[in-house]
Amino acid sequence: LIVDRIANFFPGNFSGNYTFNSLESFGRSLAGMAQRVPGDVSYLQAFAGTGTTGPTTSPNILEHSEFVQDEWRARNNLTLTFGLRYDTQLMAQPTGQNPAALAAGLDTGRIHNDHKDFGPRFGFAWTPLASNRLVVRGGYGIFYGRTPSIMVGTAHSNNGLNVLTLNFSGSAIPQYSGASPSCAPPSGGSSNPPIIFIFSPGYVQPQVQQASFGLEYELAKDLALTVSYLGVKGTHIQRTRDINLNPATITSTVAVNNDPATVVSFQRYVRPPRPIAAFDRIAQFESSSSSIYHGLILQLNKRFSHNFQFAASYTFGKALDDNADATAVVPGGSDDAKLVQYSTNPHDDRGLSQNDQRHRFVVSGVWDLNNYAKSLPTLSKAILGGWELSGIFTAQKGQPYSGLVGFDLNNDGNSRADRFPGAGRDIFQLPGIVTLDPRITRSIPIGETRKVQLILEAFNVFNRGNIFGVITTQFTRAATCTVASVSVCLTPSTTFGRPASTTFSSLSARIVQLAAKFVF
Repeated sequence: LIVDRIANFFPGNFSGNYTFNSLESFGRSLAGMAQRVPGDVSYLQAFAGTGTTGPTTSPNILEHSEFVQDEWRARNNLTLTFGLRYDTQLMAQPTGQNPAALAAGLDTGRIHNDHKDFGPRFGFAWTPLASNRLVVRGGYGIFYGRTPSIMVGTAHSNNGLNVLTLNFSGSAIPQYSGASPSCAPPSGGSSNPPIIFIFSPGYVQPQVQQASFGLEYELAKDLALTVSYLGVKGTHIQRTRDINLNPATITSTVAVNNDPATVVSFQRYVRPPRPIAAFDRIAQFESSSSSIYHGLILQLNKRFSHNFQFAASYTFGKALDDNADATAVVPGGSDDAKLVQYSTNPHDDRGLSQNDQRHRFVVSGVWDLNNYAKSLPTLSKAILGGWELSGIFTAQKGQPYSGLVGFDLNNDGNSRADRFPGAGRDIFQLPGIVTLDPRITRSIPIGETRKVQLILEAFNVFNRGNIFGVITTQFTRAATCTVASVSVCLTPSTTFGRPASTTFSSLSARIVQLAAKFVF
């Protein structure tokens, strides 16, 4: 039983958020110059609603789970396991009911609580050979995820009443940087209707079906080879989707480098107006995404014996989804990159998952010199005694990413998810990652029951440059377009695919650290 009493303060965009489509548009804004292309700069800002608690809400959550399991030894060489789990997550209902949304058939005051999350599980272990050297294992189960409290809190506050997120255009955009984080909405000029967040009426918790099958064979004493398969199917996975868009019925064309041979047609949204004119974006939390994963795993394991143990593992896998788990909670910023390219056709984003890992190889081992040193002469024993060497070697293929055009090509109000027309999602791949993390430990006994351990360890000891992020802007808008009857001309970006970031982790730049541990 988990009870969460939450005091949520989430002033997203209260300091304002500028979006510039290019360095040129940013420079023009700094200089107070007019933009060359209307819409090259946009600005949104959130404000507390009059007479409300603003961004302070109480999206309390109550969770409870029950589980029963039975293990049956059907035969001497066959064990069956059965289980059933029930999960419930009860989310507090928003207190604000937006009358304009209600008039349009949208309920900002309700979050559907799912009460049908029963997860059966089954597993077996079978040793078919009289020697017991072969073990066959398998299983199947249904599992349920949970709704992050940030989604619940966003629906409580961003209902068009507590928090008003306004989009500004034209002369109403304050000159950068001119946001008013603690003020009332600025007067003068016009602002668009607010952005709101709601839960879909049929929202349910994400479900995962997982199946596995494996063979483990004892090659020699303390040495075993395992071959296994893992399949995972995700349904009802969460996403955020803009449901306040007209169909994308405007046929437009785009060309690259003003070359008529590169002309491609695509569909643009009719915007403005919005279907529900009282609101700008209506960001709906829904459980409409899905995923699938297949993985083949080979493992070689040597249990600790003769002062040594090691494990080697290779995984060949593939993960597909339609931008699953993309739950954006802050409009206009980096969260917009989580949205699908065409909100009215989210399955068009079906492709490799962002965490798709096609190949991964890991080797680890431990060599304890202490027992070996005990058989040596006194001097050698004093030198080698108490030492332990260990390490982990990892090599894996890079994960996929998408090439973007860097502006709102399809006119849906989101400039962070548009790809070149016809280009699939996540069709490019990051460089591979290789790292070695060694560790040396020296144990010094102090009496019979105490000892000090001196540890020297390194991460990425060879300081290999592992790239975790690249520049994903594949095209920019061309300054001029000379191709007849073409709506937009693009210029390939010279920095596309170049390294953009490394992450501080055991896989980034070399880290060496010393430690001491007292054991008693």
